[in-house]
Amino acid sequence: MRRNFGNVAVLPERAPGYHALSAGEAFDISDCVCRAGTRSPIFGGEHAQVCISVVLSGVFHVRSPEGAAVVGPGALLLGNRSAPYEFRHVDDGGDRSLVIECSDALLDDALRSLGRSNRGTRPFARVCAPASLTSVNAVLLARQALESGQVEDLREAALAVVDAGVTLGSNPTETRVEVSDLQARRVARVLRYLESKFMEDCSLDTLADIAGLTSFHFLRMFRAVTGQTPRQLVIATRLGMAASALRGSRARITDVALDAGFGDLSHFTTSFTRAFGLSPRAYRARARQHA
Repeated sequence: MRRNFGNVAVLPERAPGYHALSAGEAFDISDCVCRAGTRSPIFGGEHAQVCISVVLSGVFHVRSPEGAAVVGPGALLLGNRSAPYEFRHVDDGGDRSLVIECSDALLDDALRSLGRSNRGTRPFARVCAPASLTSVNAVLLARQALESGQVEDLREAALAVVDAGVTLGSNPTETRVEVSDLQARRVARVLRYLESKFMEDCSLDTLADIAGLTSFHFLRMFRAVTGQTPRQLVIATRLGMAASALRGSRARITDVALDAGFGDLSHFTTSFTRAFGLSPRAYRARARQHA
């Protein structure tokens, strides 16, 4: 019988609002805790600096000149300087993000490292980068840094997040869609389910049933609204939680894979190695060396 996935640390309790965690010449880091729901007003503003936020929990709708999307855990929100943004809550339960505001020097360095020319204050062509194998390590580091609160952990996480954001954010989304309230609520139900039930049945038919749609209609709508397929989100979520378990427990690798929702050890090992650049065994060994 599959055990509950109980080895993921709980984020520190904080009151709603922005909580400054680290400030420096390269970047400022804040913990954004939100308790808003469907009856809350739309929240908007304008980014003072280039900003990348890691969504750690919850669901909401975001809009900017670069597009719109319903986002959930694992997504990176991408904000260009002086660009307006708008957050709208499509369900209750709140959300939480680690927010990183980047200096021009850090942004230039990140772009040069990728062989890209400086796009000034507008490096992003999309409003968000959905959870993926490319970003899963950065998201994991962000969560662990928030848990530890250590300055060096926060700095390492910030650099990893900026790297992932710049890598993924320069390509525009395939299409720009207007998201109706009904579509947003349907997707939000699925994202909430995946946040806590990622290790259980996440088949296309099951998720489509939660959304109240046929499998074909659900797949098309989910990808248009979130920028990824349900399977891509499930795999990225499971890999992040498995990596956390490898670092924080002595469970057998096979049990970690099963507890995270992988029914096939070979598939887990291949996907993990592709995402983290190390096999699960090597990843655990390296984590213990740096503990």
